[in-house]
Amino acid sequence: MKRFISLLLLLALLPLQGAFCCAEEESEALPRLYSARTRISAKVFESVDKTQGINHITSLPQHVYVYVHALDPTFAYVTSARDENITGYVKRVCLEWPKVKDETNTPPYGVEFNHYITSVAADAAPVLSEMGSGETLVTLYKGAKISIIGFENGYAKLIFHRQYAYIDSNLLESPVPVYYYPESAGTDAPIAAYTSFYKLTDDEANISRMKNIDTACAKLNAITLHTGDELNFNRDIGPYSAKNGYFPAPVLVNEGSKLGYGGGTCQVASTLYNVVLQLPGLEVLQRRAHGNNGASYLPIEVDAAVGNKELNFRYRNRFPYPVRVDASAKDGALTMAIYRAE
Repeated sequence: MKRFISLLLLLALLPLQGAFCCAEEESEALPRLYSARTRISAKVFESVDKTQGINHITSLPQHVYVYVHALDPTFAYVTSARDENITGYVKRVCLEWPKVKDETNTPPYGVEFNHYITSVAADAAPVLSEMGSGETLVTLYKGAKISIIGFENGYAKLIFHRQYAYIDSNLLESPVPVYYYPESAGTDAPIAAYTSFYKLTDDEANISRMKNIDTACAKLNAITLHTGDELNFNRDIGPYSAKNGYFPAPVLVNEGSKLGYGGGTCQVASTLYNVVLQLPGLEVLQRRAHGNNGASYLPIEVDAAVGNKELNFRYRNRFPYPVRVDASAKDGALTMAIYRAE
């Protein structure tokens, strides 16, 4: 865990936010954290701004291996394994088969460490695409709980779908830090956290989806995992039926959607997966993404589909103490944190 934190501090210094500096100047100093292969032809950009690539340098053909140096919610900063003179930013959706180069010292692919939990203190808190301006992505109201990556220039930074987003920190309660060392955390201190965002439309199907999210969160909150215990999402949060409190809502199927009981539970599983990724003491036993493009409410390659034997999210507690999940959903923010349970 300590080695993960050292790497985290290194990655925090990288320009994977806002405007980027020249990729060629960075590549020599950056570690090769992951390897991957291009799933499709990938445009290589010199820099990026939020979710847009800027200055198209070249393209990498399909099925070319690359080294991945750093990630943001949409882009990966890579070097071609075939020609190390080709380095720059490609969209994460263009990559497949990501593998950690050093499992001892490097966190899993796609992990985004969140350092604080807080809640909205003001009557309303807009989530903005840029600090101080930009598009209002969603508005949170008093009491809504969120996890955040950190603070920049008086703004709390978090992920909204596939981009970084910002909230004026003056609109938030005092943040509670996430403990880097779980063994020193008490039962009231989070050891990992993550927030994803869901739609707030008032059509019947989406209302049912939000009810399903609430139901799944309540079931998760009732579970304590002791050392060696396994959380099996389909078994413990399902079955996804009317009898078990679920409603028909959109479910992702083959990168499309259709109505099915329990629609929305995949977002609960996926958000939980992003919390589990931050904890080496929780061993992922089964997880599969929603196809090549994943679920749009999260960055590529960090979602978890559930619903049948092949689609399930399972993990085991390897910590020498029990853990529990605290899950809440309000105003479109689905926030999960893991705590010690003793």
